[in-house]
Parts: sequence; structure tokens; C-alpha cells
Amino acid sequence: AVVSTQSTGKLKGTDDVSILPFASTATSGFLWTSYGVMTKDSSMIFVNIIGCVLNCLYMFIYYWYTTDKTKVYRTLIGFVFTLLGIQLYSFCMHYQPEEAINFMGLVCVFITVAMFASPLTQLKTVIKTKSTESMSFPLAILVCLQSLMWLWYGTLRRDIYIQFPNVCGTILGLVQIGLFLFYWDQKSEKAQS
Repeated sequence: AVVSTQSTGKLKGTDDVSILPFASTATSGFLWTSYGVMTKDSSMIFVNIIGCVLNCLYMFIYYWYTTDKTKVYRTLIGFVFTLLGIQLYSFCMHYQPEEAINFMGLVCVFITVAMFASPLTQLKTVIKTKSTESMSFPLAILVCLQSLMWLWYGTLRRDIYIQFPNVCGTILGLVQIGLFLFYWDQKSEKAQS
């Protein structure tokens, strides 16, 4: 995310960079914070509050530099209403704490897998151009490392809601790294031409 926002700032525009990874990461952080509050997991709360703050900052930078502010505004409003709806449903419709935890855990799994998959929205561009310029290699590495660390944490806590999305995140991160490795030669061949 930092690499994407740095390149956005240098280019003075958002071009091929999507808001989706930032918005889905912030959404995931807010939901995991709620899950942490429900399960009384202070580590989960602390880490995800930091992630929420950082991703809100990234979205602000993205919004500042984008030319299509209306589209970004609509996307962000959609995410806010989705968050509010999930929170209201979780707290109002699930009277038993265990039910609320299970519901929020399932929602967190779904959102987290979507978050890890969001950089793959550039897949069509990567295959068409035979170039990974629209993707961030450091981000792919960090997705793998982050997923492996959360997978380890989820295993220590014996929490399937933490384990499952991070298995998926590790796999999706490896797919992204694989794209960089697959199109690495094509990139260097284009540069030599």
C-alpha cells in the first residue's frame, strides 16, 4: 500500500492503481477489530486499529490524486454502508455472544479473502500487456509474509476464523509472486528491445 501511494504521489495520479485494495483492507481491519473486541483479543484489536488508520490515510492520498473523485466517493460510501450494515446485523440480530462471534468471524473470513484477492483485479491487464507494472511486487511479498504470520497466530489461538483466510492469503500472495516470476523475462526482453 505504501508503494502504491508513493507511486501515486510521484505520478500525480492514480492511473492503473485501484482503490479496491485500500478500501477492502480498511474494511477488513474494521471488521477484525470488532471480532477482536468480541473475542477479547487485545493483539487483534491493536494491530487492526493501526491497519485501519494507515489504510484510511492511504485512501485519503488516493482520493487526493485521483481524477475520478465521484467513482472513489461512491466506492467508499458503499464500503461504509456495508460496514454499518454488518455491525448492526451482528449486534442486533445475534443475541447470544457466540452467535455474534461466529457471524463476525465468517464475515471477516469472506472480506479478508476478498482483500487478499483484490490485487488480482489487475490480472487482465497483466496478461494482456505481459507486464506486472500495474502490480506491486513488495505488496505481494508482504501479503505472503503477513498471511503466514497471521496463520501462525491463528494456529496458536486455535481460531479457524484467523487460520482459513490466511491460508488463502498465502496462496493468493504466491499467485501474485508467480505472475512476477512468469512475466519477469518478458519485462526484461521489452527493456532490451
